[in-house]
Amino acid sequence: MDKQTALDLLDEKQDFLFSVSDSIWDHPETDYTETVSSGILMDALKKEGFTVTSGLAGIPTAFSGSYGSGSPVIGILGEFDALSGLSQKACATEKEALEPGGNGHGCGHNLLGTGSLAAAIAVKEYLKGSKKPGTIIYFGCPAEEGGSAKAFMARDGVFKGVDIALSWHPNQLNSVWAFSTLANVRIHYFFKGVSAHAGTSPHLGRSALDALEL
Repeated sequence: MDKQTALDLLDEKQDFLFSVSDSIWDHPETDYTETVSSGILMDALKKEGFTVTSGLAGIPTAFSGSYGSGSPVIGILGEFDALSGLSQKACATEKEALEPGGNGHGCGHNLLGTGSLAAAIAVKEYLKGSKKPGTIIYFGCPAEEGGSAKAFMARDGVFKGVDIALSWHPNQLNSVWAFSTLANVRIHYFFKGVSAHAGTSPHLGRSALDALEL
């Protein structure tokens, strides 16, 4: 199977893939609550012949779908979480909330998870047709927007044994990124101060804000 054949195959499955994307769009769920969205993707993987494992790293909405055996082991990351306050009607070119204050899919995560699904299906069909060794694993990664689920998945060895893990992100052009980007680290600090009158005896106080700023 060459690249064009794989693209033709995905064209044949476009209605199925569009329905997956639209269904995730219709169920915008924020980090760690993506029960419906993860279920949609797991059902799609099962329909395509993947072996699905749910509850990875103790996270109910983290899952994987694998096909094939042997090396290389290729991982493809899919995201599907939404953001609070970004409710939006489909096909609208201006901000128009479907539910005022409700959740919505920022950064096209309904597309991101589905596009990764399409890639996994294409590789599966290649392995199936060529009879060559190799394993393709779709990793369903929840809570990308602020929940850092991939860090917990990595900590628990979910990606152990994978030769390479690939991801993609919706953009206005097709390109390969060859640079790194910033990530966040979520840490909670607690500072306790000592109250004092700021005008007459500030020297008796201790500012928790000063400690935080330092």
